[in-house]
Amino acid sequence: MHTNGMISPIGLLEKHQVQLEINGGTWNVFDKGAGIPIVFLHNGGGTLWNWAHQLQHFSTKYRVIAPDLPGFGRSHRSSEPLILNTYVQGLSELLKILDCPKPILVGNCIGSSIALKYALHQPEKVTALALFNVCGGIPMLNPYLQFWATLRPNTVLGKAFHQCMINATSHPDLQHLNTRLIYADSEPNLHPMLSQFIEQQRLDPKLRASLYWLVMGLDSFNIFSQPQQKPAHFSPVLLGWGAQNRTLATRWAKVIAEWLTPDQFWLIENAGHMPMYEQPELVNEMLEVFFNQRQ
Repeated sequence: MHTNGMISPIGLLEKHQVQLEINGGTWNVFDKGAGIPIVFLHNGGGTLWNWAHQLQHFSTKYRVIAPDLPGFGRSHRSSEPLILNTYVQGLSELLKILDCPKPILVGNCIGSSIALKYALHQPEKVTALALFNVCGGIPMLNPYLQFWATLRPNTVLGKAFHQCMINATSHPDLQHLNTRLIYADSEPNLHPMLSQFIEQQRLDPKLRASLYWLVMGLDSFNIFSQPQQKPAHFSPVLLGWGAQNRTLATRWAKVIAEWLTPDQFWLIENAGHMPMYEQPELVNEMLEVFFNQRQ
């Protein structure tokens, strides 16, 4: 795609996607650039294009990798709960296939939890971690989200209604109902790649997020609501949290920081649950400094 004789951000980015078979399912993966590998892992309900500002910025200096996690984007959909251990196993296989023995891992929400658990189990295989809004499962959710996450109807009709209600929120025309939960203020201007994919979701229901199966597996993330055993020799960590995060309250940032003892701890003003595109320039600047220190 060209605009006034120049290639648009969409044209520059979308061609760098590949389909990989990982643990019996198809993962859609962005892979662009050369040098130190940086892997970006998106939040639940999102896609790799949630990191579009970062993919565009950093792929000129690094090898940038970003998968659509199973259940989201253009990766495969399952008919069973999406659980933390399965995601970690998939990440491990992805890094082997792409020959990334020691990447920098960057995540948001469940993406941070996946990166963190991988690093806790195999600290020697991670150069550094940049973690935003680490998801500690159901205990971290605000009361409204907790209600839907813990609801377990007993009847067939009740289960079907529960599934329908949760999945309905993945429709692009209904996502505005969650604006206050997700953003510090109103929805920010979205990167063209993210806007394009949201429009594609509107037209193709198969591209919408598997929110029900994420909710059904969310208790597997509960481990990060409690202190963990941090290895003696652990990767450098940047921990960031949206100061106006209404999905995972900022008080949980202190719980995580107490045991993780990050090298940098950053409450991001004027950001909620999506700092990477609420405050993209600021996030890019902070990540740039953090990455440069790893070289």
